[in-house]
Amino acid sequence: MGNTQTNVVSPVISSNDARGYVSDEEFRRLQLAFQRFKNGSINYEEFCYHVLGGARIPDDKRRLLFSFFSRGAETISFDNLLCSLVGLCRVEEVQTKFIEEYNEFASWGLRPPMLTIPLNDSYISFYEVMSYVTHLSVGEVIELEKVFATISDRVVCKLTREKWVSALGSCFPPSFTDRLFKVFDENSDGMIDFRELVCTLSALCRGPAPGRLSQIARLWDKDNDKKLSDEELLEMYTDLNVPEVDRTVARSISENQAALVDFGLWAVEKDYVKDYYSMVQEVGHICLGLRPESFKLEMDVVSSFELRTANMKLPECNIVASSWHREWETALKSGKTPPPIDNSSIKGPRDDSWSTKVACMSAESTKLRTDLTKKDYICAPTPLWRAWLRWHGSALTIVNSRGKRLDGEYFDDGKPAVELYPLEILLLGHDRKRSHDGHESPRTLTPWACAQISRSTKVEELLQLCKSELRLGEGDARLWLISKESDDGNLLLDDGAQRLYQLFPNQKAKKNGKMKFLLEVRERSTGVWPEELRASLSGKQITAASALSTSAPQLSGRPGAVGLVNYGNFCYRNAAVQCLARVSPLTQYLLEEANLETIKRSNTKRKDAVDTSVEYAKLLREMWSAKKKNIAPNAFNDVIRSTDYFECNEQHDCQEFVSFLLDQLHTCMTVEHRAQDNALEKPDAQDEDTRANQSWSTYLKQNESLVSSLFSGLLKSRLVCRSCSSSSSVFEVFTSLSLPIGFEDVDLFQVIVVRRDGSVPRRYGFRLSRDSNIGHMKDAVAHLSGIEKEKLTIQCLTNKGTLMKKSLGADSTAFSKEDVLLSSFPSGARLYALELPDDSSEGNWRVAVHRKLQYNHEPHILGSTAGFVVSRFGLPLIVGCDGEITGKKLYDDVMAQMYRFMETAVNSFSSRAHDPCEGSSSGYPFTLCVVDDNYEWCGQCPALRFCRGCPIRPDESKTFIPPSSPIAVDWIPIALYLRYNHSQEQACEDDVSVSETWSRHFAPSSLEHCLEKFSCPETLDAEIDCEKCAKKTRRDKVMTIWRLPKYLIIHLKRFEFLREQGRMGKCKRAVNFPLRDFDPTPFVDRPDGHTYECIALANHYGQLSSGHFVAYAKSNEDKWLLLNDCSVREVQEEEVDQQGAYLLFYERKE
Repeated sequence: MGNTQTNVVSPVISSNDARGYVSDEEFRRLQLAFQRFKNGSINYEEFCYHVLGGARIPDDKRRLLFSFFSRGAETISFDNLLCSLVGLCRVEEVQTKFIEEYNEFASWGLRPPMLTIPLNDSYISFYEVMSYVTHLSVGEVIELEKVFATISDRVVCKLTREKWVSALGSCFPPSFTDRLFKVFDENSDGMIDFRELVCTLSALCRGPAPGRLSQIARLWDKDNDKKLSDEELLEMYTDLNVPEVDRTVARSISENQAALVDFGLWAVEKDYVKDYYSMVQEVGHICLGLRPESFKLEMDVVSSFELRTANMKLPECNIVASSWHREWETALKSGKTPPPIDNSSIKGPRDDSWSTKVACMSAESTKLRTDLTKKDYICAPTPLWRAWLRWHGSALTIVNSRGKRLDGEYFDDGKPAVELYPLEILLLGHDRKRSHDGHESPRTLTPWACAQISRSTKVEELLQLCKSELRLGEGDARLWLISKESDDGNLLLDDGAQRLYQLFPNQKAKKNGKMKFLLEVRERSTGVWPEELRASLSGKQITAASALSTSAPQLSGRPGAVGLVNYGNFCYRNAAVQCLARVSPLTQYLLEEANLETIKRSNTKRKDAVDTSVEYAKLLREMWSAKKKNIAPNAFNDVIRSTDYFECNEQHDCQEFVSFLLDQLHTCMTVEHRAQDNALEKPDAQDEDTRANQSWSTYLKQNESLVSSLFSGLLKSRLVCRSCSSSSSVFEVFTSLSLPIGFEDVDLFQVIVVRRDGSVPRRYGFRLSRDSNIGHMKDAVAHLSGIEKEKLTIQCLTNKGTLMKKSLGADSTAFSKEDVLLSSFPSGARLYALELPDDSSEGNWRVAVHRKLQYNHEPHILGSTAGFVVSRFGLPLIVGCDGEITGKKLYDDVMAQMYRFMETAVNSFSSRAHDPCEGSSSGYPFTLCVVDDNYEWCGQCPALRFCRGCPIRPDESKTFIPPSSPIAVDWIPIALYLRYNHSQEQACEDDVSVSETWSRHFAPSSLEHCLEKFSCPETLDAEIDCEKCAKKTRRDKVMTIWRLPKYLIIHLKRFEFLREQGRMGKCKRAVNFPLRDFDPTPFVDRPDGHTYECIALANHYGQLSSGHFVAYAKSNEDKWLLLNDCSVREVQEEEVDQQGAYLLFYERKE
């Protein structure tokens, strides 16, 4: 980045002279800004952004200025920066000479650039604003913000009810907790923002005592009108147990209404509010983070809190050494600063701790001495522990010692107690290295992480913690208990409801509180479970925890209740086999030795079919022998591999494998007939019943087998001419019925309609096709809202709440192009339909966007309106800009549209010391500026002016706004923080269409609905000759069910090709289906009156290429089993997961 100009004017002052033109504060600011540059100098790119502020001035002018600052060098030193800034901004001689040399900078003669912004333009920080209007210092506001960040909901950056209850730690009465939340929630939006928290804390905990007591009255102010009615006063008297003689609160507003100050004056004289006042102080200082003003106040607040919570059975507490507590108490009483929290007297040794060897993924706790007595420690509620840490810090690196209060079942003596010694667990994982020869082999186990968790933790909770740490999906990991003492080896933890204390392998482990677990992660590329591969190669059994549980039914000895080891990507095979094995006639046939010999001798040229059928029969025999908990189907998988139909170690479709297996079995079982038997005459025109029976008989003559008798049904395929409605039909045999779930080519849109009258916006819901554009959306919005289409503009806010730039139309004309596709909007964007002014012709309206200009302490060369970082926020506004518009009309128009979310009662808290908008000279809390399409720079001034936007005067003079220039609403900082209500701005009412479209889009489908869609006409692409029309015509194809088999296999088509995305997609919509008494009569052309019962189903989780199949199937005892590869567990019928159903196996009930 060298000098591109050779005749550059150098500064005529030295660094010592330049130092005389700046104040000590300015010099310090420049030094601090310069220190942030890594190389101790500024290069060209850094100069353009940090010094010129990213202004869009021509490149040759930027390089000229850079050469002036660097004196021809490639970088700028601090001395050169100081001399150049001071010379151009404050030394008239340098300014004059520079402008004489370069005429393009002549405008600087009238208004030279400024080194620092004027004092009256200096940015007031939010902390200063909040300190200005409350009784809190800037430091206290900053500290409160840090606490607020830890207790609020990070998604909305506010305290929700759930987070509020968590912050108070169950230490206060529920009714008080709920009422106090409403006191803090000043705008009644169901959440507490930081501004509300700071102002309410100031009102309740600082300032004059009568003012604090007056605010406590709001605990009974149900309608939040800052008054107490007779009904509210009566409730207050009742809660405080005030006798009739003392119920003397004055009613200064009316005969039946008291002001808050009336309550305050009464409370000063009486002593009934003492307990409520103490609880309010405890919440403010201990739970919400306001540091006590004095040692005495800290002592009083903490003492009352400890006394009140002493006998509470809180679910969790923190262990604190009694010795430190005594030191803390003594220090406060003597007016000295308490020492940091020191639990060294109760701390135990950590020499044998796993946390010294591997990372700890839980909040690590201080290990306590094993010989502790109740005199050695106190149980501090969690809010108090956090407050102590904030106020005094800790003397130990590891400070936390949490203890959960558990029932007696978790302890040897059977008594409820606080868990002082949580479990220490070590998590092992499989070594990711492969063997040198590249072959699959058992992988060694290596320590991965440790954790300290409660013995009451469920297996599923520990597994979820691990998956969150590694960002694993559902079905990608599982836990094993490492048990050297068990004859069966490690224990598969397949029952997520089991608690860790139930899994101790022996008394020794139970005594020292240590356990080892294996986190098994399924191979992404092959789908292999490493432990199942190990079991397959070693021949050992896999033992599941559910099989050993005393409370769970024992499956050992039950025929068919056997898991199948998945040592490849074979979950689709295992699920298919488990489901198909529940077809009793087929399974019983294959279990008989004589039938197996018949299959071996079957006269077929397809050896692969014979081998597959034989190995499947052998697998069933092994499953029904009931001697093992799980088996490795090695021989069966080997023969499948030899068929070349299913590539090894790749995920395949469970339905395809079921069809393949049935075809192999059918091939071996088909009864051969003489050739003349198959010579059937082609029937002439007959009625459908006759032709259907003929087609069915023909099929059975040629395909007679046990498989066809159990699984074959008949479909009628009818082609209907779209011109003359004539039709022809044929009959087709099926073994599995593939039903569409419904990949609808529509997207769900929600659009918020904002009217110009300032009314609350209304949200509408739409389901539009994926190729819809802006024009289609305008039509839909106009139809529901009643606003003319021509008076609507669609604006899009990103998920961060900023208006999208011109690429999607931030100006007034881009969205008039109605062919812009809705698919061009980013995911998560918010769509608004804004009503235009009456004169909505092109050029007569502008988009106005809220803007905040924040001073960022950089050494900018900028004009009088600059020195800021620009941030856009909030809902855009539409303002009319015809030729006769005045500045006052513009301001009034903007003000009217913002009225609904402007705070009007800015002095609602008596503790506020100042009016937050008292400095607004124009009467408006903002300034309107003409800006460019990025809302960063001026829309009128040349770039060298460094203007952030020319202000529009709020008077009766006419205002000219260039056609391509939008408007920025620049807020006065203090007004922005205290009058702009972000929650109310985003508030809207929901039209009934929102819930209707949401339900329609996401509501579960049903098996009946899928059957209806199966029979819906489908128009064929190709034209077919029509005898009646004597020409080729378009045809509709209609499929209907003619007859159903005894065993009905239903395939829910979850995977379809998405044309617009060029890939296969999965439909995750749930399908409701009956497990019992399924009546298909309405969907069958010739029903037989029978009902069906579900005997098995295969579920799919995840995506097509990396998903996982599991099976649910009925046992011989009519109990449901969950068969997840090698794991088998009995479940109740209501536990059968129907959400991910992919294959359904139904049996006809005779």
